Amino acid sequence: MFTDKLFILALAAISLLLPACDSRTTESETTEVTYTLEKQEPSAMFWDYAASTSMLQTELSKLAKQKSEDTQVLALADSALLQHTKALRKLQRISGKYEYVQLPDSLTGADKTIVKDFKALEGEEFETRYLEYLENSISAQLNRYQETLNETEDPALRSWLNNMKAHLRSQLQLYAAADTLEF
Repeated sequence: MFTDKLFILALAAISLLLPACDSRTTESETTEVTYTLEKQEPSAMFWDYAASTSMLQTELSKLAKQKSEDTQVLALADSALLQHTKALRKLQRISGKYEYVQLPDSLTGADKTIVKDFKALEGEEFETRYLEYLENSISAQLNRYQETLNETEDPALRSWLNNMKAHLRSQLQLYAAADTLEF
């Protein structure tokens, strides 16, 4: 009997609480707060950096394929050549929808000098400098691409940036493997 009373009391409490849970507010009673994050599109400097870096990586990869006999260096060069060639083509397509963007079509200034300096190197010296350059360049690219990823809402560019970051991280892993080898 006591349990029956307790059961009835519980049902009564639930039946009293249900209408309170179902009460809805009208539109006039609701206040919606929206926070908007102002994102800007990448600067002209980003576009120049991304295109120039890919062009430079492509040129240095071609040199590495000509000058190196080390299988790890050749694997890095093959991977970089393929990725940066594809990345540059995709970047050109993406940049086409922006009026103000003009990507460089060839290496200029300091990038030309870097290629010239690498052309003068041979053998082990070339391989060591190439691997050092890759490590430094990849670290800088990862930072720059993350900054741009934080700035843009363009889905195609965000996809490009994420793909590049993933590739660059895998390049760093290959670099680490190659760096442990003695030349």
